[in-house]
Order: sequence, then structure tokens, then C-alpha cells
Amino acid sequence: MKKIILIGSGVVVAAIIAMIVLVVLNLGDLIKAAVEKYGPPITKTEVRLGSADISILSGSGSLENFFLGNPQGFSMPSALECGTIRVSVETDSLTTDTIVINEIYVDGPVVSYEKKGSTDNFQTIVNNINKTVAGERKADKAAEDKTATETGSEKKIVINDFIVKNGKINVGGSLLKVFGDKGMGIALPDIHLKDIGKDKETTPAEAFSQILAEMTGDVSGSVTQFGKELQKQLGKAVEGAGKALEDAAKGAGEGADSVGGAIKGLFGSD
Repeated sequence: MKKIILIGSGVVVAAIIAMIVLVVLNLGDLIKAAVEKYGPPITKTEVRLGSADISILSGSGSLENFFLGNPQGFSMPSALECGTIRVSVETDSLTTDTIVINEIYVDGPVVSYEKKGSTDNFQTIVNNINKTVAGERKADKAAEDKTATETGSEKKIVINDFIVKNGKINVGGSLLKVFGDKGMGIALPDIHLKDIGKDKETTPAEAFSQILAEMTGDVSGSVTQFGKELQKQLGKAVEGAGKALEDAAKGAGEGADSVGGAIKGLFGSD
């Protein structure tokens, strides 16, 4: 009897170890599936993740090839793409109601910024998220539970540090007509947000909304500043061209060379 109990205990232990190993091996797949399942209902856009590799023991790892699509009505294929996002999670929090993420480090994202009327693609996504959050708050308990299941918002989240570095902005739509090729690869200022969800309970959707809202301000500010600099360059080029035309009255050959130089200067050429 004792031998049977020992064998039975051994089977149970082996099963538990197998389950732990299975979770560890498939944690990345679970995260990828969660991102692609819960992302679209929250943002109302396509959301994809190439792969995820997170150690359940250390809580550290990376997300590869993150893709956030554009809302309907915008022409650019994506709003944000990033090859690598490094993540550090407090593993003890994974089984609680509040998941604590120590750091999210977004390295070298490519942001596609597009204006449409009085809004832009990022603000539209933020509005979509806010509508999702508002809908959850207004729902009664039964409907709220169902919505939480659909969007993954039954969990609360804390993000100690959210960092974006080495980002680039590409403009599209009407902005592309203004900036031309110069609207590709505008530098995005580094972003560092701290203590998201620390002061009050925050759902993943609310945290995502805060992050995108912050990015919207930085992206739009960067594009506006770049537009001002480009306008200054254009003004100088026009002034140079005007001076060259005056010189042309005195010497056609010399004037032509000056106009050519001014135009080249507009496009950053020597």
C-alpha cells in the first residue's frame, strides 16, 4: 500500500513538473496569443506580435516584431512597428489581480504619423481605446465581466518604467505632400514614463491609452518643430534665389550658378 502511495505521489509530482515545464516553454506563445486576441478589440486596429520570449523564472525577455495597425480611413499601413521590445516583469505578480511590470524598453520604433482633418491616426487610436474603457465602466456587472473577458481588462497593471529610445517618425497623407522625402526618418525624442497605474487601479487598456496619448504629443510636437525648421530652410532658399535673380541682372552666368546652389541647399545638397 505504501509503495502504491509513493508511486502515486511520484506521478503527481511528475505531472506538476511537466505542467511547469509546459508553461515555461509556451509562455511566449501565450503572450503572443493574448496580444493578438485582446489588442484589436481595444484599439479597433490590427495588432500583431511576431514572437515573445519571456522567462517565467526571471521575468525578463523580449517581444519581437510588434505591429500596431492604422485605424480605418488612414492610408499608411501601420501606426507603429518595432523590432524589439524588452520587458521585465515581477513574476510573483503574474498570479495576482495586478501584474507589475518593472520595465518596458522600446528600442528603435518606427512611427507612422498621419493627419486627417482635425485629428491624426494616434489620436484616433487613443479615442478608440477610451471608448472601450468607457463602455466597460458603464456596463452592468454581468456585461462588465463579459467585456473584461473579451479585452483582458479584468487584470490591473502597474508599469514602473516605460522607455522609448532611438525612434523615428515617417509622415504620410497630406503631410507627405508638404514634407516630401524629408518627412521620412524624423527623430522621435526619447520618452520615459514612470509609475503608470501606481496611484490608482489601471487596466491594460487605460495604460495603453496613457502611453499612446503621451506619444501622440511627442510625435506631433516633433513633426511641428521639424516643419518650422523646414520652413526656415525654405525661407532662406527663397531669399537666396531672390538674391541670385538680382545678381542675374548683372551677370547671367554667375546668377544661374547661384540659383542652382540655392535650390540644392533647399534639399540638403551641396
